Amino acid sequence: MASTVWASAPWWGPPPPAPARPLTDIDFCSGAQLQELTQLIQELGVQESWNNGPKPGADLLRARDFVFSLLGLVHRRDPRFPPQVELLLLRGGIREGSLDLGHAPLGPYARGPHYDAGFTLLVPVFSLDGTGQELQMDLESSSAWLRLPELVCGTSVREAWHDCLGPPVPGGQDSVHQTEDKGSPTDWQSPLYQPQGYLTEPEAHVSLGDSPSDVLGPESPQPDVTDTGSPAPLKNLNSDVTKAAVQSGVPKPLEAQEAWPTLCPTQVAAWFFATLAAVAESLIPVPGAPRLVHAARHAGFTTVLLATPGPPRRLLLFDLIPVVSVAGWPSGARSHSWAGPLGCESASFYLVPGGGTERRGASEWQLCFARQELALKARVPAPLLQAHAAAQALLRPLVAGTRAAAPYLLRTLLYWACERLPALYLARPENAGACCLGLLDELGRALEAGKLPHYFLSRRQLSAGDGSPALLGALVQLRGDPVQALRAAVEEAKVARKGGGLAGVGGGAH
Repeated sequence: MASTVWASAPWWGPPPPAPARPLTDIDFCSGAQLQELTQLIQELGVQESWNNGPKPGADLLRARDFVFSLLGLVHRRDPRFPPQVELLLLRGGIREGSLDLGHAPLGPYARGPHYDAGFTLLVPVFSLDGTGQELQMDLESSSAWLRLPELVCGTSVREAWHDCLGPPVPGGQDSVHQTEDKGSPTDWQSPLYQPQGYLTEPEAHVSLGDSPSDVLGPESPQPDVTDTGSPAPLKNLNSDVTKAAVQSGVPKPLEAQEAWPTLCPTQVAAWFFATLAAVAESLIPVPGAPRLVHAARHAGFTTVLLATPGPPRRLLLFDLIPVVSVAGWPSGARSHSWAGPLGCESASFYLVPGGGTERRGASEWQLCFARQELALKARVPAPLLQAHAAAQALLRPLVAGTRAAAPYLLRTLLYWACERLPALYLARPENAGACCLGLLDELGRALEAGKLPHYFLSRRQLSAGDGSPALLGALVQLRGDPVQALRAAVEEAKVARKGGGLAGVGGGAH
């Protein structure tokens, strides 16, 4: 019997196929599915959060308190170190792009084989109000020179810092730039400036909150002070630090420096490390407390490794940077409106040791806007932050053991993306995979060009470094299979979360 026809089609059988739709969730370069990339990024975020939430564990808190206690003992040994200062704590070490220090040697540390998690701590050793002629800046090169005043509160500052003075300022008065103390165009979000407190970075996975009990003073060291005995693999780690650096203290000043006293970042870093090392050698072990297993100076900062008692046992890295805190805002620095008002706190910035500290006798500092970046990052949409963290994880093995500036370039691209792309697009969780690939593509273009515009200084270009061609080739290879690279990053995060299976720096177990 003939079948009944309705509208020129039989009434039984499967429905006609739906019209073909274009596939928009496939990465053209690699063929990877963006949905799979996004799922891997989310899993990576879960694995890198040790406590499945914003609050850190007791091991991280005790390690932080140990470092603060160590700085309190440094003040006891050398009163020039401020007794109560505001410490800026950033998640991630310098090798992970927390700061731009040029192309200074960073040491052979790599997250995973050598430590489980890294942090950067900015330690002000000197403060300026930014309104006088002591600070001379060149915004085009992001360099600054600090001329110490004669007296402060009746005390001879130049005499007190005689062993940290540097050569004359190049160009004399021609490079003088005033700072504005009216407040930054990008005002602050909480917390407010408190000289006796400390600040932490509001990350998606780790946030070390502040507590009044963590205030350090000359009379209140914490009890978690431990022995500095380090295993044999760690003792042979660093060629940048010798026994003479500890025994001789800080370099002696040159006679010519008396005519034009500038604070030299190289000698400040040497003084800071020598004093810290002297304190570390006198520590007494405390059962159940973190243990200082390694300390070394690299260019303008000091790296320490702390072993937590566990379980699980973890090795945490802290990069301690002696900086100069400057109140006010550099004249000519850019403002950014995409984040909206961030609070009413007065503006300030830092002077950090830059790549110039490698040259003998160099006295220039480098401008650092870590506080501004901290406030801006708090306004970055969460999916974009996850994409950036994933891109960092993919980049990490490519730059391990090098002087590559790519991690900080990637961090800068995060802020440029917020200016260029709609906030609604960046805030959609399903776009995390596309954002991660976009950041890697933008980084590749920056490496190919060899530079990237500075986010705050319009006349300044961030350099990609001498190793950018080799890194670009590795990035292109990674870009061809991002799924496999992300899976490897997830497995690495699982190992770090357990706190086991990590080799000591230089070989062996910690």
